Amino acid sequence: MSLILFIISVFAQNLGILWHIFSLYTLEYVLHGLTYLLVSVGLVKLLVNKILKNKLSYYRVTTFKIYLLCLILGLLLPIIVITVYFVFISGDIIVTQFASKKDYIEMIISVLFISGIVAPIVEEITFRGVLLKYIEDKTNIFVAIILTSVLFSLVHLFNGKLVGVDFYLLIIAGTIAGIMYGIASYKYSSIWASISLHMFWNIGGIFVITNSKEDYGILQYIINSSNVFITGGDYGMDASIISIVGYSLVIVVLLFSKKRNLKSL
Repeated sequence: MSLILFIISVFAQNLGILWHIFSLYTLEYVLHGLTYLLVSVGLVKLLVNKILKNKLSYYRVTTFKIYLLCLILGLLLPIIVITVYFVFISGDIIVTQFASKKDYIEMIISVLFISGIVAPIVEEITFRGVLLKYIEDKTNIFVAIILTSVLFSLVHLFNGKLVGVDFYLLIIAGTIAGIMYGIASYKYSSIWASISLHMFWNIGGIFVITNSKEDYGILQYIINSSNVFITGGDYGMDASIISIVGYSLVIVVLLFSKKRNLKSL
C-alpha cells in the first residue's frame, strides 16, 4: 500500500512538472500545483473506492474543517523556532536576490502554493489518511503512527543525497514530525488537523534559516554557525535540534489536550 501511494504521488508530481515545458509567465507553476493536487486526490479516491472498497471518510479524509488548537499550534511552531534562532544564534537577515520580477513571483507560488498548500494536502491524504488507517486496521494505532512516520522521513531522502549525521538527523526529525502529524490526525479523526500543522510549517519556509546564501525563500537569516545540529545539515533547519524540540513540544500539547483519550498510544 505504501508503494502504491508513493507511485501515485510521484506520478502526479511529475505530471504537474510537465507544465514547465511551457513558458506561461508563472502560470505554469499554478498549473503544476493544481495538477499535482487534483491527480493525487483523484487517484487516491479511485484506490479507496475501487480497490479498498471503502469511502475516503473512513481514512479520515473528511470535508474541510478548522481545528482551533492545531491552527494555533501550526502558527506558533515556525514562529517560535525562528525566534529561537534570532535570540540565541547570531546572524544576518538578507533579502533573497532574484534576477527578475518573474523569478520572484515563481518563488512565491512555489513556497506558498505548491510547498505550503498542495504538498501538505497530498502528503497528509496519503500518509495520515489512507496509509495510517490501513496499517492501524492491521495492527494498532501505535504501530501505525510510528511506521507511517518512519516512512514519511524516508520519502524526504529523495530531496537530496544525505550521509552521516545529516542522514540521521533527517530520519529523526522526519519521524518526530510524522508522529506530530499522525497524533493530530488521529486525535481529531480528520486529516485537516494535521494539514493545519503541516501547511503553516511549510509556509514558514518563506523565511529561510541557513548558514550560507540559498536561492530559496524570500528572506534569509544567515546564521554564524556550522554546527550540524543547529543548521540541520544539508537538509536544513527542518532537521535541526531546535526544530525537533519544537515538534516534540507540539506532540506533548496534543497528547495532553482534551479531545480524545490517547491512552491507547
